[in-house]
Amino acid sequence: MTDHPLRAGERRKAADGDLLALSPLPVASGVRPSDTADWIRRKNPVWMDLQGGSLVFAAELSLMFLSLSLLTIFAGLLMTLAVYLDRGAWNWSPPLFLLVGNIFCSLPFALVIHFSTNKAIKEGPPIRLNRQKREVAMPGWVGGKDVNIPLWDKEPFSLMYILYVATFFAVVIAYSGEWPLEGFNLRYFQVSVTALIIESLIFIPYILIGLHLHKKHKPRLEYVYHPWEQLVAYVQKQQDIGPSIFTERTMLTLAVPDPDHPETAKAATSVAVGHETVGLAQWESIRRFMEEGPEACPDPREYGTLAHYKESCRQARQEKTTGAWLWKKVGDWFFQRYLAHKLTEWRVNNLIPRSLPDELHEWSQPLPEDQWASPSEALQVESRRMESLRKKNPKLTPQALLEALYRESREGDTLLA
Repeated sequence: MTDHPLRAGERRKAADGDLLALSPLPVASGVRPSDTADWIRRKNPVWMDLQGGSLVFAAELSLMFLSLSLLTIFAGLLMTLAVYLDRGAWNWSPPLFLLVGNIFCSLPFALVIHFSTNKAIKEGPPIRLNRQKREVAMPGWVGGKDVNIPLWDKEPFSLMYILYVATFFAVVIAYSGEWPLEGFNLRYFQVSVTALIIESLIFIPYILIGLHLHKKHKPRLEYVYHPWEQLVAYVQKQQDIGPSIFTERTMLTLAVPDPDHPETAKAATSVAVGHETVGLAQWESIRRFMEEGPEACPDPREYGTLAHYKESCRQARQEKTTGAWLWKKVGDWFFQRYLAHKLTEWRVNNLIPRSLPDELHEWSQPLPEDQWASPSEALQVESRRMESLRKKNPKLTPQALLEALYRESREGDTLLA
């Protein structure tokens, strides 16, 4: 945020990069609306959700470990078949060993990615815009406190996992070995089993208690409701300069200002847009929804739906050669894209709505048309000014028109003062 209120069209140099203000008083920029950042998650005639993240990719990454497990178990079956053809006896040790190995190796990685994605969805709730009320609901987190649990970190968890898996395989090797279970081998087996039991009695309760404490003391999601026309929005080019690297990025930021502390925000979120013009197009898709309706802005991308996946498969069958199509099917199976799209649909239609507070659902209910909020007189005046400027200066860029509008508005305010 900045040290004094922004206004659409204002150019300002900030500590973390130059910015172009788009709101308060969100007038039409003239840019064609586009959801380049894939920010529009869901929309209907009443509200629209903005939420980033590639849910399909995360689902594919977690389900990839299922394919790896099946491939390794199949390799074990081939080894068993080879032994049968060579010796005439079935040896189920290879597939069983690989099955257990996948349970302890592949499955944990898949579960970590799966639950991390679910956690990220819950901790990154959507922004919701209600066009009937002309309000914006911005997510924020309140309450909660840090829970200091000894050894609750990635490195200790990694060591616990390695120790537990090593002990388990020590038990398996001692039990399934070809040597008789007596003498030293018996003592080795007994020590391994005892160690596994002790580790289970320590590690499992420790993890369960830690998860319970973190869940009990985690912050609470609370939405901040703010008038649409007073929402602060700007496109900012940020520069990160380090000892040996220089990076530049352009962000579209939406924020609810804090009237008591102008330099901060009650709630804010940003999305990378790559370029200022792209940021204007992204903003215009939001503005069009609020001012003109859901038909005037882009629809949510369908690449996460099962219907879109099936359609892409049919299209690939028609357009690709047989070899290219078969290679695509191999990739589809390896990344389990059918299941990934099913999982993504479940997350969008079930997990995301369930993670939102009840008050947001109540706030999102449709209203009778006679109760719909109308644009303010101030916004209508600014919109007429912008339209007049656009007619007088048809060759000006959208950015230049916004800046001209800001200068004209400032001059008008000065004359009134």
